Parts: sequence; C-alpha cells; structure tokens
Amino acid sequence: MAGQAEKKQAQNNLLVLKEIHIISLIVNLVSLLCLIIFRRPGNYKPYLLLSIPGWLCEYILERIGRPKYETDSVSGYPVLVRAGEDLRQVGLTEYMFDVFYLTQGSDILMCLFGSNKVWWLLALVPVYAAYKIFGLWLRFRGSKQSATKAQADGARGQPEKSKRQLKKEARASKPHYARH
Repeated sequence: MAGQAEKKQAQNNLLVLKEIHIISLIVNLVSLLCLIIFRRPGNYKPYLLLSIPGWLCEYILERIGRPKYETDSVSGYPVLVRAGEDLRQVGLTEYMFDVFYLTQGSDILMCLFGSNKVWWLLALVPVYAAYKIFGLWLRFRGSKQSATKAQADGARGQPEKSKRQLKKEARASKPHYARH
C-alpha cells in the first residue's frame, strides 16, 4: 500500500504530465496549421527535425513520471504501485523541461514570424549545458587546488589553523587581570 507522500507525488506528476501534453498538443496543432494552411514558413523540414528534442523530452518525462496503478483483486479499486519519479526535482528533469518549453516557444515564434530562423534559439541548450559544465569544472579544479595546497602545507609541518584555533590563541595571548 502506498504512503500519503507517494499518493501526493503521483497526483502532482499526473497534473504536470497533463499540462505538458495539453501545451504540446495546442502548440503543435497551431504550428501544423501555420505550416499547412498559411504556408508560413515555406519549408516544414526544420520544424519536424528541430521539434524532435521537445518530443523526446516529453516522452522521457512521460515514461519516468507516469504513476502506475493496478486494480486490487479484492476491492476492485485502483491501487498505486509506483508513483513515478518526482517531476519537480532539480537536475536533469529540470533541464528536460527547459528543452521542452524552449522547443514549444520556438514553435510559437516560428508561427508568429513565419521564419525558420527562430530555431537558432535551440542553440542555447548546448551553450547553457557548456556553461553549467564549465562552472562544475571550476569548482572541481578549485577544490583540487585547495587539497594540493593543504597537502603541501602538511608536508612542511605547518597545518593550516581554523578560525576557532586562531581565536583561542589570540585570547590566550592577551593578559588576564584579576578582579577585586
């Protein structure tokens, strides 16, 4: 039997999945309407090719976030078997939502401007990923350098003192006066 937290997560996941499916349906229908009826832009191949990342992210979010229910043989009611991954978590899930919404935004701008040049916005995805990886690399490099510095200080026999140790030494070096 599922706990209350899992049931709440399953409900939230269903709500989020319903929302992204509705957004995707509306935006893609409007985009196809612009392509077929208004013939804006003239070439539909970039739309099909560059919509794939958004569709792929939507599919992955569906697969990992959809709760699984089974019908109880005794009562006949659906019972939660698996709540699915939390779709509100940070990290890769959040990144997939960013790609999905950026793709949908590009579809809307394609219809508004009638140009396939708006798909250059999708170039922001790898640029943003490179920015995040570079920041991670800098943090790793910085921690590696501080570890090497600490090892070098330890090799010289002078361990680095903490703020607490420095304060204790400063208090100990002050003269103490007796009160009468």
